[in-house]
Amino acid sequence: MRKLMILFFGVSLIWLVSCQRNTTGNDNQPDAETMAAIQTVLEDSADIFYDGLDDQSEDNIDVDNPSWTGGVNLGKTAAKSRIHFGRIASHPEERSIQITLDTDSTATAYVHTKFVGRFVVHKFYADSDSVAFEKYTKPMTHEVQRIVHLRKVRDTGKPRQDWKIKDVSMTYGASPNNTVEIVKLEVMPSGYDSVTVTDPLDYFMDGSNVFSFARFTKIKLRVTVSNTTANPVIYPEGTQATEAVRLIYGRNRKGHFARSWFKWVGQDANGNNIYEGDWTVYQFRGMHHAIIDVVDNGTVLDPDDEKYPYNSVTWSTPYRVTIF
Repeated sequence: MRKLMILFFGVSLIWLVSCQRNTTGNDNQPDAETMAAIQTVLEDSADIFYDGLDDQSEDNIDVDNPSWTGGVNLGKTAAKSRIHFGRIASHPEERSIQITLDTDSTATAYVHTKFVGRFVVHKFYADSDSVAFEKYTKPMTHEVQRIVHLRKVRDTGKPRQDWKIKDVSMTYGASPNNTVEIVKLEVMPSGYDSVTVTDPLDYFMDGSNVFSFARFTKIKLRVTVSNTTANPVIYPEGTQATEAVRLIYGRNRKGHFARSWFKWVGQDANGNNIYEGDWTVYQFRGMHHAIIDVVDNGTVLDPDDEKYPYNSVTWSTPYRVTIF
């Protein structure tokens, strides 16, 4: 597993396409028409491959409640202190794809997306006498990977009709030289079977097994995180948490977003931190995206970008909301 994509949303991309056959006694390169057909198949699957890491505007950073509710408070009381953060891309995403033709009828696409911009932190404090606001930014680079399997379903001589996506992996994303890693993700929806993922690039989904939830489903999530930083920052007090962990959900091409924060609940036998959170699926039916977002506490809490540079890991997945 380590550190996706082509023109999905009409943004400028950098294409680095390389193609080859597996060594099966045939060293012939696939023809250009076949490779263009596979690229077109991927382009036509934008709803599956949306990344959604760019918050686009600093105004969006301070909003946790779902954007599709109009920012309604949903009954929550105002906090006396609040720390929010987000990512603002300053350059068009750089996306590249490497396609390997495994056999005459199967192919694998390795898709890579690079986000470059600013990691922005907003801190708000209020008491009976005063209100304070602090903002700082750090340079941000975040690279995301996904693997796609394709297969040739017919042989009409028209490759764009012949090739289809077989399955797609979840995504793995990280900053350069990250010390934080997600060890395990447990998804426990009410009324559905639980799912445990230990490697997002080895967890493949097709049309039948993509995460699917009926609207208003309640989901419990548990995330186990390791962190090898030399300068751990513990927050909140009374925990051993050295990371900020949250779920970004409801992402789609309409620009929707929402966030739900995880709580530190303990450590496993290896000293890894365990976080838990709850999520209720409120979106209307269709394809959406969810991101498990982990950021080192030093990155969030200390403005020193030399001692505490941008340090993050993300796992993400498409999911389908159904009417029942």
